[in-house]
Amino acid sequence: MKSLAKYFIAISVGVLTLASCSGSSNSSIPANKKEVMDRFVAGTLDPSYAPAAFFIHFGRGKTVGEAAVQAQLEYLVASDMDILKVQFEQFVPRVRGLDTDEGWESFEPIPVDFYRPTLEIITRLQQVAGRSVYVLPTIYNTYQVAQQGLTFRGIVEGASNHPQQLKKMLDSYSDALVWLIKECKAIGVEGFYLPTQGGETKFYDIPGFFDNFIKPYDLKVMGEANNGTKMNILHICDWEGTYDDLAKFADYPGQIVNTPMVVDGQPFTLEDGVKLFKRPVLGGFNRQTEILSAPESQIAAMVKDILATAPKGKVMIGADCTVSEAPIGNIQTAVYTAHHNY
Repeated sequence: MKSLAKYFIAISVGVLTLASCSGSSNSSIPANKKEVMDRFVAGTLDPSYAPAAFFIHFGRGKTVGEAAVQAQLEYLVASDMDILKVQFEQFVPRVRGLDTDEGWESFEPIPVDFYRPTLEIITRLQQVAGRSVYVLPTIYNTYQVAQQGLTFRGIVEGASNHPQQLKKMLDSYSDALVWLIKECKAIGVEGFYLPTQGGETKFYDIPGFFDNFIKPYDLKVMGEANNGTKMNILHICDWEGTYDDLAKFADYPGQIVNTPMVVDGQPFTLEDGVKLFKRPVLGGFNRQTEILSAPESQIAAMVKDILATAPKGKVMIGADCTVSEAPIGNIQTAVYTAHHNY
């Protein structure tokens, strides 16, 4: 199906006007998506409208510069989702020589303003869309950035045999992330999408790994993101491994939480997420199943069932991670059904 929301966009003058024509007869639903999200977090949004958002990567040629800006705006309009999550596509260089002690000692920190090209994309999106929709830059956690530079094997080696050198590297990466967050806030960004990795069970063989190399850096980066902002989404990412317990994230910041759908081999429901984190949750769809291939009629039925059985007013419809291979029609159907929950 084609999106049933129409928008008038004036990108040339740096303004995005969201004039919803979705056909809703409920005058209590605000047209401005920032107000929708504010009411959702506050618990005052009319339950006939559930916010929704599904996230994708945009592929080669659409990750830098104005092409990235255009791709993300086009997807915002096509999907009608209620936030603009800015993808994080700038990677740190690979660190060489980690097979020797000298290689670990000779690490040179990345420049603190390393993410300036990403900031330029965020700045354009904030200029164009920021008055009407929350622009939420994705900020990978320090471990995810370190994995780009060191590889998984390098991080395990560092944690086991070079802990102080690894912490020096993590300090460099986290300082650059904090710089990006502060610069984003300076241009008017009011929230962030905050993934975490590194707490999966595969790290349990390394004593103290989460407490020494993950959580302190998460709280440093996410704490800065949450400081003075109002719309942050915590994403506990299980793309590269499973968890047996999410309680260790209960004190992490974020107004909304997006969790895995399986924890310790058992289903982890949206209701479970609300109970544990005492906040609204984002989710309902498994990134690997129906959203990729089910007919649109089944997608609509699933949204209705999710909203009928989950804690009322506490659920933002989405998936447990990115759904880049999903047909746009399925995403549009899920969003439209959430917006017309009556």
